[in-house]
Amino acid sequence: MKKCFLFLALIISCTIAGAQSLKDLLYSGKLKNDSGTVVRKGDDLSTKIDTTKKKPAEPEKVKTVTVVRDSATGSVIRTDTVLKATEDVATEPPVNTAAPKDNNRIWKEYIDSLATTLKAEVMPNKKIKSGTYYVFVEYEIGTDGQVSINNVSPSPENAFLASQIKERLTLSAPVMTPVLYNGKPRKSVKKYTFTIEKQ
Repeated sequence: MKKCFLFLALIISCTIAGAQSLKDLLYSGKLKNDSGTVVRKGDDLSTKIDTTKKKPAEPEKVKTVTVVRDSATGSVIRTDTVLKATEDVATEPPVNTAAPKDNNRIWKEYIDSLATTLKAEVMPNKKIKSGTYYVFVEYEIGTDGQVSINNVSPSPENAFLASQIKERLTLSAPVMTPVLYNGKPRKSVKKYTFTIEKQ
């Protein structure tokens, strides 16, 4: 009984392997598009492979020789040989392929710069006691990338510090990349925590 199952599994795997290579040839575009013909199991696929597609030609290489001669004696001091590739196609200027920055990185850089501004402008105020403040910020990225601040709460609580941080965040929040869901932008609520210290 076990031998029968083993033999059956072997036959199925061989059948699937043959079908997979046919499928790969068909979907990779190597088979000719003959809608009237049927490819059978025993057919020779080499007659059906499309050979009309040509590989792009390699660019020509030109050898440039630079000779430097001594002006007094006329002897050769140095020779430089450079291989350059020439192309018939006009070269286009390089395209900037740098990926856009991640929203988390943009927000972190922005908060770091804001923290230095807060230390210089807000923390010296007498309404803020000395110590370390843990600030929790809840913000929302809109479908157009605009950032709106929902909540700012420092711990220990300080209403003056919370209002100053929220005011600065609202005025100068960076524009971010909209969050995509199924290819469409949607609103996204984010949270961030940072610390500020007054000595």
